[in-house]
Amino acid sequence: MNNIIKVGVALLFLALISVPCIGELTSIRAGGTVFLGEEGLDITASGVVDGDRIGWWAPGSSVTSEPTDVVTISSPDSFYVSPSTFSGKEGLWYTWPGKIPVFQVKQPKISIRVYDETADFDGTGKWIPRGDAISFRISSNVFEANSRGGSSGQADVVLMSPEGAKYSSVSGPSGSFSLEGIPLTSSLTNTGPVWSTGGVDTGTWTVRAELSMNRIKDNLPDIGEGVSETMEVLIQNVNPLIKSDVAIEIGDSADTKLPVKEVTRVITPLPTITVIPKTPLPTVQKTEQTPVPVTTMPNTTIPAATPVPSEEPPVTTSPLPETTQSPIGFLPILGGILFMILVRRS
Repeated sequence: MNNIIKVGVALLFLALISVPCIGELTSIRAGGTVFLGEEGLDITASGVVDGDRIGWWAPGSSVTSEPTDVVTISSPDSFYVSPSTFSGKEGLWYTWPGKIPVFQVKQPKISIRVYDETADFDGTGKWIPRGDAISFRISSNVFEANSRGGSSGQADVVLMSPEGAKYSSVSGPSGSFSLEGIPLTSSLTNTGPVWSTGGVDTGTWTVRAELSMNRIKDNLPDIGEGVSETMEVLIQNVNPLIKSDVAIEIGDSADTKLPVKEVTRVITPLPTITVIPKTPLPTVQKTEQTPVPVTTMPNTTIPAATPVPSEEPPVTTSPLPETTQSPIGFLPILGGILFMILVRRS
């Protein structure tokens, strides 16, 4: 009986080591990494069979204690790392109660940048002159699946034209390049200059990366996990925003130019200056000095009559009735005049 078991284990081992030659990224070695959303995985290398249980211990807990969570395995040769079951429970899972490592769960991550290889700058969200060669740079941790020994690619690049047409391949200096099943060779995979933009439509293109490996993008379509954020790039002959060869952020310069035109508000202060000189004009017409000479005139006319001792008395007889204002003071004056007349006659 023991010999039969040994033969069975040996046959199973030979079957497992022959799987990577198929070229698929589905065979998982004992304790190997799997990603949330993967389906169709073969996890039998750890010895689990249909109906076995696996356990997970939260960080900080001891493996000698009861597991934090326990999951019953079904179809270990076509296993699904369900996000609803394994999300938030990343780390090693062991057979329970055998405590043999089965797999290690990780959350997938992906992002993409568009790079102008001709002018040597990151063109993501910027303007790229039409005719430059473009590369795609994909950042992802799913490159770790290369340790499974398969040759299939893990990511797709979704390229959309300004008219909404989807491209499955592009043409570059080295010929045609497929945008589907791109192998991820490291945490930052650079495709190199694969897209020559000389004859493409002008306008805003959109670019997105998706993890197609074992249908991660379908089972986990969250931004930054199964699919990347959609990026934009403006491709045309001349940058209409600043008329310069320097790459700029799409939309930023247009926003900054508008307030500059509104600063030239020189016309508005002019009407306020012309109104100011009109206000002091009415104050000049206050002619309060006119009654002042009227009051001084009667005081000055009285001493002016003193040099009248002319020669003829008829001049003195006519003004007598007019100076009736002060009869007591007039008699001495009249007496003086009569005295002088008598003196002259004598």
